[in-house]
Amino acid sequence: MKIMHIIALALLMSGCANAQPTSTTTKLHLAGEPLPAIRHMIDMKASGDTLMFVFECEDGYGQRFLRRALIDRNSNTLEVSLDMGKRKDGYYISYMPYPFVADNGTIQVIGQDDCEIYTVRNDTALCRTMQYLMDNNSSVPFPISQYAQDVFMTGSGKYVFIGREPNGGRQYAMIADLNSSEIHPVRQIGISPELQEWMPNAGEMAYSGKHGLLAFAYRLHPVIEIFGLDGTMLNTIEVSEPTFDPATLDEADFEQLNPLHFADISATDDYIYALYRGRAYGQVGESTIYRLDWHGNVTARHTIDDNISKISVIDADTLIGWTGLDFVLISL
Repeated sequence: MKIMHIIALALLMSGCANAQPTSTTTKLHLAGEPLPAIRHMIDMKASGDTLMFVFECEDGYGQRFLRRALIDRNSNTLEVSLDMGKRKDGYYISYMPYPFVADNGTIQVIGQDDCEIYTVRNDTALCRTMQYLMDNNSSVPFPISQYAQDVFMTGSGKYVFIGREPNGGRQYAMIADLNSSEIHPVRQIGISPELQEWMPNAGEMAYSGKHGLLAFAYRLHPVIEIFGLDGTMLNTIEVSEPTFDPATLDEADFEQLNPLHFADISATDDYIYALYRGRAYGQVGESTIYRLDWHGNVTARHTIDDNISKISVIDADTLIGWTGLDFVLISL
């Protein structure tokens, strides 16, 4: 396993010609269908000029809503659709929709409540495929919760995702083969043998089909891990000193008692973009976006004046971000 130490990273960034002191953001004006007050942005996935985003609203009672939006970079406008998957009787096809990018670049949707996969038609209609990431017929190596996170399609009927053991157990990067109904682990996601449960190891995963590699950025630890689909660790990148206090696990709000490190991660086939906060929950301040190649080399570090909480890559030099109030374009 190759490890990039903090001191080496600091030296690299001090002399990195690609490092920039500040990157610009541009607020996107909303058009189309109005949005309710968003309490929490769950996830964003961009593909070309299309953005899919899932959120909880202030009066939504925990339901998650999915919208599609077209990004017009000439007018800095986001054309927002109606709620996706809403039926004529007012009910929804899925109450926990989660978008993911298929192997052909289109965006599909999975229901995190039952793992059913949907295609998108006419911008807002979710069409059932009668395929499930996992179901009662799936062969699994150990019990897995149906709550699947960070889903990526790797080929026909094949997916990678983050799966969890029930009741707060361990989490794994996993492969699902719908053709054979088999699910097997790629690698356990955990910062240390002492911290086995998924909660202190929460974070976000990205995938490169070109390189056949996965990257995981930890929320409560300043660490990104890059590993192969066979589970082999390629690199571990640590961008600051560890701050997590295991004693806080006895507290119900342990996440709020520890600094938030990586808030989100997005990727292209060539680069990883990691959104770093490095401060306590609730603290507002600037954000940092680290750009890494899939070997784990930090190629740039961009400071963002806005308090960004979610990102998704549009192209190599442009991301879309969420500030908690607005969507913004981030020019690197």
